[in-house]
Amino acid sequence: MKASPYITNHEGRPRRMGVELEFSGLTLKEISETITGLYGGEITYEGKYKSKIKTEVFSDAGPFAVELDASLLKDGKMSGYLDKLSMGKKDIADKIEDIIADSAMDFVPMEIVSPPILITRLPELELLRDALQKQSVEGTRSSVFNAFGLHLNPEVPSFEPGEIRDFLRAFILMYDWLENRHDVDTTRHITPYIDPFPRKYAKVIMQPDYNPDIVQLTDDYLNFNPTRNRPLDMLPLFTLLDEERVTKVVDDGLTTKRPTFHYRLPNCDISNPDWTLATEWNHWVVVERIASSKDKLSRLTSSYLEYLEKPGKRFVSVISKHISGWFN
Repeated sequence: MKASPYITNHEGRPRRMGVELEFSGLTLKEISETITGLYGGEITYEGKYKSKIKTEVFSDAGPFAVELDASLLKDGKMSGYLDKLSMGKKDIADKIEDIIADSAMDFVPMEIVSPPILITRLPELELLRDALQKQSVEGTRSSVFNAFGLHLNPEVPSFEPGEIRDFLRAFILMYDWLENRHDVDTTRHITPYIDPFPRKYAKVIMQPDYNPDIVQLTDDYLNFNPTRNRPLDMLPLFTLLDEERVTKVVDDGLTTKRPTFHYRLPNCDISNPDWTLATEWNHWVVVERIASSKDKLSRLTSSYLEYLEKPGKRFVSVISKHISGWFN
């Protein structure tokens, strides 16, 4: 597992990261008990589709959440419809709900959301990844219908707009390289969940005189990206910093404000025995290294502006020369 040049968060404390895994093949109960079997603790079931697990090993970080990744079911929105459909007969409503849930399991993933743990403790989450693999869960490549992802939520090292801008620049610079490294599944490209940043937005933030305050940075982002569906979703961070400004543009009730980057590009290739969380983290770290290397970042942004004038050419060949030796 490679180290980031950014050790502390915006408060000067050791950085933490949450991890989200989407997969299928196990029930809510089986997943929840797998977590307690590894880390101890107690399970609280919040309906049929969601549980919270307070573990002993990660007691300082908060609970794990396990849920069926379908808001209509897990948020209880289905109950009103079923009550009308069954004419108030609860036993009939329950049977209908079970049939719908069983059918949903075929194409809607289960999701594990870890608490924000110290980044240095990521190897301890590999125990969970390994346990799920041994139970033959299905990941992104198990079916052409599985648009399942792994999401990493590392804390931002700073709230300074210039630093946030540099992370956005670094990510866009690295996008082609990351897409190659992750070997992003075709099914996930077909869905809108990880649509790349528009070239028009890239052209704005790569300008050498682009030194926005946080208001301009947020407004520019929302102007070109009024959606959660970006490979690096910045809405959780911008919502934390200025919720009213963000919700005027994007108010779908799905964004949770938090001081993190929401990195959504990787597959959840959990059915592959060679796949690890550390591998995906190592890819992300290259973005952090570019963001921290200010001279290199400046040279690359200039090269990228030239690249934008030559449609059809990929930037990965330029990037590869600059990060030679960083990733083996």
